[in-house]
Amino acid sequence: MLAQLVADGIPTSELEPHFPGFPASAFEKATLPGPRAVTPRVPERASPPSATANRVSVATSVTKVAQESSAAAAEGISFQYVPLIQCSFPHADPGEITTFTRKNGWLELTLGTTRPESGLPYGVPARLLTIYCASEAVRTRSPEIYLGKSVHEFLRLLEVPITRGERGSLRVYANQLLRLIRCTLSIDENLRDSSGRTGLHIRQALFADEARLWWDEDQGVGQGSSLILSSVLFHSILERSAPLSTKAIRQLRKSPMDLDVYAWLVHRLFHLGKPSNVSWQQLSEQFGHAYAELRQFRRFFLDSLERVRAVYPEAKLTVNETGVLLLPSRPHLARRPAAAVR
Repeated sequence: MLAQLVADGIPTSELEPHFPGFPASAFEKATLPGPRAVTPRVPERASPPSATANRVSVATSVTKVAQESSAAAAEGISFQYVPLIQCSFPHADPGEITTFTRKNGWLELTLGTTRPESGLPYGVPARLLTIYCASEAVRTRSPEIYLGKSVHEFLRLLEVPITRGERGSLRVYANQLLRLIRCTLSIDENLRDSSGRTGLHIRQALFADEARLWWDEDQGVGQGSSLILSSVLFHSILERSAPLSTKAIRQLRKSPMDLDVYAWLVHRLFHLGKPSNVSWQQLSEQFGHAYAELRQFRRFFLDSLERVRAVYPEAKLTVNETGVLLLPSRPHLARRPAAAVR
């Protein structure tokens, strides 16, 4: 992940606060073998207390870390867990169902819940909250995610109106946070090695092992609240998170489809080495959660794609009768010096 950002030309001064455990040599482009060859190093964990086996000790207080992380997000970089880019949450309230499955090529994601009466996370809040948790995990290198004042600051950063009352945003996000904490993830990925042998990699995790939530007077998340990501999910986030533009998230935050298409394009185009056509059927299976007809999905997808391209002009693609042809593009977060631009 660090190698990707270094290759994109992000200044070292902006990267060092996000990756405090890395040596100075890791920020030098010339020493890196390539953006896909480096795996983030997780600092060695001290022996944890028996009552909190999954905690990683952090020298800085959670309040200070949260404030620093909020400031870092303001600089323009957020992160999302890649499997949640490839197969996302429901767009709308799924009602009383307790499992939700999406497929994308060789990957299948199934969401569940430990409390059926709570329901599954969905919509824009589920996406913004997971982006927040992934971003905090990457920046602090800790599974403990501070939620109190920092969540409010994050929502303000994204220009989410803070409203109170029975249907206000504070209650909505508190409800979605409970759904997320009680969520389970099962990720199945088909494998194939160089000899042609096939297999299956199964990853199963709770979203959180533990949470401590305090409510304010309007039932928002209060000061001192935190959650601890499950060990499986935490380490997977460190290995498989994609950097996104906080500014773009802010501009697209009104639509779950817009957020999904944006994250997908950023991640897909970064890894794209040659033109690739994605069929309308494939796009519908990934993004068309509630569209009965393919033509209906196509119309809404194209509307979303237009808004995404307005904030991601580097994306090169063409729309055709069979689908969308993706073309190799300059990374969205690249901020190269003038002399380095070809």
